[in-house]
Amino acid sequence: MDIIPEPVDYPFGKPIRLDVDSEYTRCRERPGLTRVRPPYGDDAWLVTRYHDMRSVLRDRRFVRTPPTGGDEARLTALPLQDSILNTDPPQQTRLRRVLAGGLRFNTERIHLLRSIAERRSVTLMAGFADTPPPYDLVGDYIKPLVVEVLCPLIGIPKQDLAIFLNWFEGFASTALAADVVEARVEEISRYTDRLIAARRAEPRDDLVSVLAHALDEEGPDGAPAEDGGLAEAEIKELVNDILLAVDNVSTQLTNAFYLLLTSPGKLEELRADPGLIPAAVDELIRYAPFPSHVTFARYATEDVEVGGTLVRAGEQVLPALPSGNRDPSVFADPGELDFHRGANPHLSFGYGTHHCMGAPLVRMLIGVAISSLSEGPPMRLAVSDDELPWRSDLLIRRVETLPVTR
Repeated sequence: MDIIPEPVDYPFGKPIRLDVDSEYTRCRERPGLTRVRPPYGDDAWLVTRYHDMRSVLRDRRFVRTPPTGGDEARLTALPLQDSILNTDPPQQTRLRRVLAGGLRFNTERIHLLRSIAERRSVTLMAGFADTPPPYDLVGDYIKPLVVEVLCPLIGIPKQDLAIFLNWFEGFASTALAADVVEARVEEISRYTDRLIAARRAEPRDDLVSVLAHALDEEGPDGAPAEDGGLAEAEIKELVNDILLAVDNVSTQLTNAFYLLLTSPGKLEELRADPGLIPAAVDELIRYAPFPSHVTFARYATEDVEVGGTLVRAGEQVLPALPSGNRDPSVFADPGELDFHRGANPHLSFGYGTHHCMGAPLVRMLIGVAISSLSEGPPMRLAVSDDELPWRSDLLIRRVETLPVTR
């Protein structure tokens, strides 16, 4: 009979800026997986090595659907409900197919969105010339840029941003009480109902309209049509998932800017050689932990050996993507920000069936933004690194403002 080790409390410590906890290094160096006790839910196996993580994420014997009576290991008060992130094939495959049809992230579409982003970026950067410093790169550049590109694409009126940003904090907070989170979920549910109804009545060229049209392709009794229609509840789930994208992309851009402004010489490298920007984009995405700790739990549907540990059927594993992105067996000097890496197979967009569909858009936006930063007049932080306000109570770590001066 296998002896299950006594679990250790997880997370290991409070996050500090964009540092990755050194305990992950010790976990990678120890044989087998690490047994952890999260703040909520059942104990789980923590996966910290890159190749073990890829193995789990592509193995169909690990699923998101919990066994009867299971309580998902997690950092938030409530488990994730009603989301494409919480589904498995074939349902997940069908949802991703409809979503892909609405996003249409082909070369032509990304080129069009790049043009929009570049024009808006130029306007925002030019606005700094008429404003006395300091400038807040988060509030005055990053958020307006993301809103300008993503809101029309998704179909969200800009004046409604505050509604779903309030919901996002409930979704991602590790500090809010369960009843507060539930109230915010109910609010976004009512908002989503109104938004879908409006797009069904007056369709536009946006993602919500495409999803609302798919509702009309449902089968009998409200069930999804075999050719890919959606049930009403599924549309709400997908719209909520897409709403998360606005805040997530803003966070990734903010973290990229923070790294460039606090890493001596990195902006100068890009100024001297703009050809480095595509590689810099992926390196910035690899280096900044996203999310801060683990992704969603996967459940073993049968006994599976992972990294020398036997994971029994019904047990959970927690892939720690930031740890995989710092695995020295894959990335030389993983603690260094290196724009001259060759291949960069990071896991920041996930892997396998749950790989992020918005990866091309995120790469494009970060590329446009850091090009503008590197091509414009030199900027530096207007305060010390220690004075920057960080949010450490969210699953996705971020700095709230980036005041800069020339």
